[in-house]
Parts: sequence; C-alpha cells; structure tokens
Amino acid sequence: MKNKNISKFVSSAIYIVMGLALIFKPTLVEDLFCYLLAGAAIILGIVKLIAYMATSVETRISEDTNGFAIGISLIILGLFVMMKSTMFVMIVPFILGFMITFKGIEGMQNVLNLKKFGFGYQKGVMIMSLVITIFGIVVMVNPFSTLKLLLVMLGLGLLVSGIFDFLADIVFTRKLNKENKENGESNEKPAQ
Repeated sequence: MKNKNISKFVSSAIYIVMGLALIFKPTLVEDLFCYLLAGAAIILGIVKLIAYMATSVETRISEDTNGFAIGISLIILGLFVMMKSTMFVMIVPFILGFMITFKGIEGMQNVLNLKKFGFGYQKGVMIMSLVITIFGIVVMVNPFSTLKLLLVMLGLGLLVSGIFDFLADIVFTRKLNKENKENGESNEKPAQ
C-alpha cells in the first residue's frame, strides 16, 4: 500500500516539475524533448545494426530478422527529428493534452472511489477534475496560435493538475489511514 501511495505522489511531482519547466522554459523543453528522442532513436538504431551484423547469414535468413532495416530506419528517424525538430514537436501538444485529460479523469475516479468508501461526494474535487479534463481535450483538439504559448498553457495545466492530484492524494491517504486505524482499534479485544 505504501508503494502505491509513493508512486501517486511521485506522479504528481513529475506533473508539477513538467508544468513549471513548460511555463518558464518552453523552448528548452521543446529542444530537449526532440534531442532526447532523436538520440534514443539513433542509439537504438545503432544497437540494432550491431546485433544484425553479429548474427550469421544463416540465422538472419532462417529467423527472418530485419535488424538492418529497423536499424537504418531508426537512425534516419533520429536524424530527421534533429533536423526538423519544430515540425516534430507539433505532436507534443497532443501528447501533453492527453496526459492532462487522463489526470482529470483520474481525479473524477478518485472522487467516485471516495464516495464508495463512504466519505461523501466531493463536489469541488469533481468540478476541478472536470475542468482539467475539458482543458486537456481542448489542448488536444485546438492547438493555440504559437507553440510557445501552447507549451506555457500546457505547463499551467500540468502544474494545476499535479498540485490538485498531490492534494487529493494527501486527503485520500489520510482518510484511508484514519479508517484503517479506526477499524484496527475496533477489532482489538479488551484484555481479560
């Protein structure tokens, strides 16, 4: 149970850090994302080529390996991403919008879970989760006029979502611990 709680807090912290980075350094995040992706594709391509060259011709034919094609294709993809980073980064708003949408829906799920535990309906939390979900969908469907503005807006959405989830996780964990403590005390038998 502790590991689950820690992973929830780490997830929220990642959203907060990503949000702050996008708000204050959107161009840096854009470039970093492209170079990391390009580097990973090139390295994986080289690994595939080396693995291809390390296998015998008979093995390549019998196992129908396509390591050469995959390796060259990944290297070309990596070089393309490096040279055309602006075009490639246009995909980022959709990915980040999807992440925000997911966090909003996850917040609604948490409210429903709390209600099933008997903690009442958290109307404010549900409304905020719905707003986050709608914001994420708008970001996916309607990119803003400039990528920089979009990245700042996405950062704001991630920051709000991360803070909101962090606070919701704290409340949920406290209520769950309180319930577990009360159940543990009621199950103890008095000494005779």
